[in-house]
Amino acid sequence: MLRVFQSFSALTIGQRAPVALRAFSVGGASLAAAAKAKKPATKGRKPAAKKKAKPAKAKQPAKSPGRPKRKQPTQVEQLEAKLNSKKALLKGPKSRGPSSYAVFLADNAKTTGPLGPGGVAEIARDTSAKWSRLSDHDKQAYRAKAGKLAEAHQETLRQWWSTVDLRLVALENRRRKRVDGSKAKLLVDPFAPKRPQTAYVLFVSEHIRQNYTGGIGREQMGALMKSAAAQWKSLADAEKAAYVKAADVERARYKADMEKHLKSHTAGGLSH
Repeated sequence: MLRVFQSFSALTIGQRAPVALRAFSVGGASLAAAAKAKKPATKGRKPAAKKKAKPAKAKQPAKSPGRPKRKQPTQVEQLEAKLNSKKALLKGPKSRGPSSYAVFLADNAKTTGPLGPGGVAEIARDTSAKWSRLSDHDKQAYRAKAGKLAEAHQETLRQWWSTVDLRLVALENRRRKRVDGSKAKLLVDPFAPKRPQTAYVLFVSEHIRQNYTGGIGREQMGALMKSAAAQWKSLADAEKAAYVKAADVERARYKADMEKHLKSHTAGGLSH
């Protein structure tokens, strides 16, 4: 009897176990949900404070484009600006040293007292009177001193021209011509070879030497130039050939001398 009951119980449990378990599972979940819903709030616990909403950030105003960037000038524009400027690109030394009178002025200025009522003009008159009263022996001393200063200045001048950038000299001369026009005082290398003479210039020089009588004024010289021009036009090509040949020799000489001069120039640069 006991065995029959055990077998029946085992059979019953074995058949209904899955269903019972599913029912318990579903029922347990339902009971848990119901318990959670019915569970009273804990006493003494404050409700969570609501987070304050952050204020929206104000939109930044759009940046103004501002001034457009200035376009950088090109090298040509920079050069044009320099050539039109009154500011010198290059300042060369004086072409001459001080004169004997300038040396006297410098010495006399050391002993000159304060300005009087006549000012600088009075001092200039007094200095000129002192110079005129000097004997030839005293003036010769100032001439000798000026000669030594001129030699030193000549060496300074030679040094400057041998090291200066000749391209910069050419640009400065262009600037002076553009700003001052025909009155421009150009930088000229005193140690450079002399430019060759043309056939016409050689003929005119010969014509003036042959017809010069001395004491000719501006009007007489102008007449000589006109007559030389008229004679040159009337010459045949065979007669001009001698002057053309002499001009060719001049150009060859100038070219050789200029090459030699530029080789001695330590800074290099453009030909004159």
